[in-house]
Amino acid sequence: MNDFQILKRIFNAFDPFRPLPPGVPTYVDCEEVRGDCDILIELGRSILLSDRVTCNLYAGHRGAGKSTELLRLKADLEEQKYYV
Repeated sequence: MNDFQILKRIFNAFDPFRPLPPGVPTYVDCEEVRGDCDILIELGRSILLSDRVTCNLYAGHRGAGKSTELLRLKADLEEQKYYV
């Protein structure tokens, strides 16, 4: 395999338009460098503690991992018997 083919495989392995499903080994926790908090603690806690329906905004740059983090939150809430 030549350098171009290797670079092409690496480039296409990191598709910012395809969120990672929860629990995959390729997930990297970037909380420390992003400067935000763990979505499972912050958003998850507000959802779990509230007696009312909540509406939350989770924003960030394109390809920053918003969908991946929201999928992690969804899996965590469903594990705790919440309907998402």
